[in-house]
Amino acid sequence: MTFELGDSLMDVILYSMENQDARLVVDAQEGSVLPVSGDGGPSLVAVDEDDGDRYYRLPDWTSNDGFELLRDFTNGLHSPLAREDLKRALNGGRGVFRRFKDAIKFYPEVERKFFVFKENRMKARVVEWYNGLRESWGMEKLEFSGSDALEETEELVLNDFIFREYDSSKDGNDIGRCSDFVAEEYERQFSLDLGKAVAELWRNLSGARGQGEKFGYVCRSYADEFTGCLLFSFCPSTTRTVASLTDFFVLQDYRGLGIGGGLLSKCLPMLKKRGIQWVLISNTIIPGFMESLLERLGFDRLGSGYLADLTKVNVFD
Repeated sequence: MTFELGDSLMDVILYSMENQDARLVVDAQEGSVLPVSGDGGPSLVAVDEDDGDRYYRLPDWTSNDGFELLRDFTNGLHSPLAREDLKRALNGGRGVFRRFKDAIKFYPEVERKFFVFKENRMKARVVEWYNGLRESWGMEKLEFSGSDALEETEELVLNDFIFREYDSSKDGNDIGRCSDFVAEEYERQFSLDLGKAVAELWRNLSGARGQGEKFGYVCRSYADEFTGCLLFSFCPSTTRTVASLTDFFVLQDYRGLGIGGGLLSKCLPMLKKRGIQWVLISNTIIPGFMESLLERLGFDRLGSGYLADLTKVNVFD
């Protein structure tokens, strides 16, 4: 007996999969999930031998699967502070699921991303199980992609922040102060003199290229906390068609939430409207996850940097 995997049944299956104390099956005739028991519910014999294969055991989802989900999410997280706290929660022995739940509550935006990540992982397991049944029924397999849900979550998270054009009188002090935080982060990341050298390079790059007019976008929380920026200046200062990146960073507490991509999506249309054709990114530190985004947008490698022709790049008008 076949059954349709609709949204409501999918939700019930997802909820039921985490129940480690009961044996549960899908009742194909009723389109519901039932416990396997000898009192009022189908017996194990009925599940195996019922005429027409009415009952189907749910896909396996063990505590090991749950732990792997937590570990994969944590390892792929771009928010350093949240990632370290979650790693500590995972490495503490017994009570790992409770510790993880308690730790992630301190990072609401990351928690929202986790719930979507978890749902996508478990839905993929259900669709894989259901496709196995469909194959036995002589039916075509279903396709599943969780990318849309993840993108929607990124958009919801970004709705918690304000993106606006850079104003030196309002943002200058915050950018200088927070840029020093990033320099100190690099100094701690590397050892001794190397850390000092990287931090000094970071400070000098922004200062040296910031002698002329700067323009771009900053991001703030609704509590007016500065979270990051993406700034450019004309290069050279006498031209008006080439812009060079001067400042690009997101503070540790806010990384992994899509703010860097949000800043970029705001800046490119603004640069194009200013009549700028060429965008040059060089002699700066670009996070690895941003490199793939730049390349998707149409930026080309130029030595160790990037160059984009805004007449060809996919800007977000």
